[in-house]
Amino acid sequence: MEPISEPRRLSDRRTAIDLLEPEVREVVRKRGFASLSDAQEQAIPLLLENRNLVLIAPTGTGKTESAMLPVFSRLLATPGQGFKAIYVTPLRSLNRDILARMEWWCAELGLSVGVRHGDTPQNERRRQALSPPDLLITTPETLQALFMGSRLKKHLANVRFVIIDEVHELAGSKRGAQLSVALERLAAHAGDFQRIGLSATVGNPDEIGRFLCGARPFSLVEVPVAAHLDISVRFAGEDFSGQTRSVEKCLDRPGSTLVFVNTRVTAELLGHELYARGDVEVHHGSLSKDVRVDAEERFRRGAVRTLISTSSMELGIDIGHIEHVLQFGSPREVSRLVQRVGRAGHQLDTISRGVVLATGFDDLLESMVITRRAQANECENVLPPMNAADVMANQVAAIAVEYGEIEISRIQALIERSGCFSDSEGLLEKVSAQMAEHRLIRRDGSRIIRTGRARRYLTENLSMIHDERKVEVFDIVSRRTVGTLDESFVIGWVHTGAVFITKGQLWRVLDMEGGRISVEPATKARGEIPSWEGEQIPVPFAVADEVGRLRRTREFSGYAAGERSLRYAERFIGRMDAGRFPVPSDRLITLENTAEGVVANVCGGHKANEALARALSILLSARFGTTVGIEVGAYRILFRLPAGVRALEVQESLSGLDPAHIEGVLKLALKRTALFKWKLVQVAKKFGAIDADADYERISIHRLIDLFDGTVIAEEAYRELFSDYMDVREAAEILAAVQDGRVGIAVGVMSPLGSEGLSSSRDTIAPLTVDQAVIGTLMRRLEKEEVILFCMHCRKWKSRTVVERVPDRPVCPVCNARLIAAVKPWDEPMIAAAKKQKKTEEERAAEVRMLRSANIVLSSGKKAVIALAGRGVGPEVASRILATLSEGEAFYREILKAERNYVRTHRYW
Repeated sequence: MEPISEPRRLSDRRTAIDLLEPEVREVVRKRGFASLSDAQEQAIPLLLENRNLVLIAPTGTGKTESAMLPVFSRLLATPGQGFKAIYVTPLRSLNRDILARMEWWCAELGLSVGVRHGDTPQNERRRQALSPPDLLITTPETLQALFMGSRLKKHLANVRFVIIDEVHELAGSKRGAQLSVALERLAAHAGDFQRIGLSATVGNPDEIGRFLCGARPFSLVEVPVAAHLDISVRFAGEDFSGQTRSVEKCLDRPGSTLVFVNTRVTAELLGHELYARGDVEVHHGSLSKDVRVDAEERFRRGAVRTLISTSSMELGIDIGHIEHVLQFGSPREVSRLVQRVGRAGHQLDTISRGVVLATGFDDLLESMVITRRAQANECENVLPPMNAADVMANQVAAIAVEYGEIEISRIQALIERSGCFSDSEGLLEKVSAQMAEHRLIRRDGSRIIRTGRARRYLTENLSMIHDERKVEVFDIVSRRTVGTLDESFVIGWVHTGAVFITKGQLWRVLDMEGGRISVEPATKARGEIPSWEGEQIPVPFAVADEVGRLRRTREFSGYAAGERSLRYAERFIGRMDAGRFPVPSDRLITLENTAEGVVANVCGGHKANEALARALSILLSARFGTTVGIEVGAYRILFRLPAGVRALEVQESLSGLDPAHIEGVLKLALKRTALFKWKLVQVAKKFGAIDADADYERISIHRLIDLFDGTVIAEEAYRELFSDYMDVREAAEILAAVQDGRVGIAVGVMSPLGSEGLSSSRDTIAPLTVDQAVIGTLMRRLEKEEVILFCMHCRKWKSRTVVERVPDRPVCPVCNARLIAAVKPWDEPMIAAAKKQKKTEEERAAEVRMLRSANIVLSSGKKAVIALAGRGVGPEVASRILATLSEGEAFYREILKAERNYVRTHRYW
């Protein structure tokens, strides 16, 4: 059924309040509401008419109260025991925030409220089972668990209202698909209840309504976001120090500022650079809950004026008044920018002001396009996953546990009422057959019967979020953690000696131990080099295509960028024109030869370019019998190729690839990849085909593929890859445009635009890769290393210092001797041993080691202290380093060589 979409506006602004129960009106006045927002004026009358509703409005327009004021009004008149209203949020942190607000309202109105999630204490769970609150705040996963308890299940019979907060955040994921079935399972106990979805701005609100309500009618209230936004774009500079200064200028104005970045690495680096200001905190998902809550509280109190955050602050967590929002680098998506800038103001009828600081040419044009689209209300569509087979398997198992045994036809009817499975004919038969094979259910004719495995499976698979460990990457040169890799990437690609790319830099794996990967910067590598950009936000095709059009037309009027930014853009394109380089655009693909292979400049966005890159790589690999490495960004693909394969050969493959065949080619391309293996494992776990704690790292990819080839598990793995990781439809459209001449191809040498590499699609901070930079990092690190100097002559003087403060020729101030040992801090117990008159055999060995250290310091001075400061460098190794008589960079290379050897071999010592 089509949605009812009739924005309602009441002539008297007080009328919406007057429709509420007198007790609620009184509490509204007590709360200090002078008037209602547009969202509240339109939503409250519809909700009081018991309509299902999707409310789409900017952050800070009172969406929560829009839903809850009429729900409170009706709860006061709803008799009986059990949960009467359920409020579902996607994050536990939102649970905490919503609970604090709802407790005030419920206390004033005499209603009870509780929160339930994975960390809820057992005594609170027991209290809710015995005396359920009127309003339960929970997460999608904990809602699933309510069906498993016999007493809790009875309390669901009285549910009359379900509010889904941040429904856009759930609708596009398998979490949302699972929730949509859970709502139908809830309706089987409670009958039809009122469904209320609160959403940020999306491009397809009707689809969100169908996701929430299935075939039921619903009303839609949409408050345009554009009128509430004031966004400008500024060019911040191409190097990180200049970009940091641009951020500081923006922070110097009065008021609080929320700085959004795209990755945790950027958040940490920017936070480190700005920490000395004393008013800056960092907030992201990798930090512990206590640290995040503390940062939120300090910002709310005004103890810090600036919070640097990733997407952890996008949703509506209340952190008090925010004066400005700063987006560091392109936000990649329109909806993301709208959501982030919407945090500013956060009061009714307030304009939200934000600045995007662009960090390069691609980044600048992309930011201009996204800002224009935001102000024109052109947000991306949110596409619910349709007919996800592993979600169906999960819910079939849940239903079997809930009912014990049940007719397949009843399950089919229940699941098909969900908006995500309304057209799933034949899928249940395949899914249930696969589940029976793995003893997750038992089939008896037309009935499904639960098994002993099913309940254990459900406790491990309440969520459709795949568990994935983060593996720390530790650079032995800087002695710093440089990032994390997802376990999927490590399993598929990483081994000792492997070279991979992350954050724009090559790294060589030296050691894998204790959940940490030790690496060193690599300058050269051969063959296929896997690339990891774990937190990359994909740029949609529509944005990349408009960036291409902007490059072609150069008509910058109508875009919110300052004069300095536009001058930079014009100057950059001028360099292309001066060198007679064709400018890649929405109508031109350029192929540029480079030492590593070929850069294909394609304005296709991440997912379309991913599909093109993988399809072309298998064609090139099959044709030339060589491994082809790929790196993919929103505007270019780098093909790593052997010397004999260049742009003309890539052009032939690109022009010859039939758009109708791309999906088949991609299935072949993906079948033996680490990505497909990992996705296959994830889906198989959700089918109960692989235990959640199975050591699947030891399962060979060939065995996995042979086991699941042609099954519904493999079909779902491909479906998810083709929808979440790549855009086959847009890739096919690009190929069709090439073949009919709408998009041309030009072949040439590396241009300034091509040489930007893939940095614009990655984090903005790419470490230097040149050898001098590696040596420079080592030198700076060794200067800061702590060292203990001890006189082996008088054995009375000891000094703790850092290497850079050690004099060229250390002298004992007590006895004037130069027999000074240099000891690492963790070897300090050796000093106590050296002072003893009577020594054990072990202590005598320590004394000999210290004398060796003192002798090389005596002969080589501070140079010996520097060598001894290296990790794993003792007196014997330091002597060998000094014996090379190396100076300058060559000396530090010898230290680095010794450290590498230590990392590789220390486990065998």
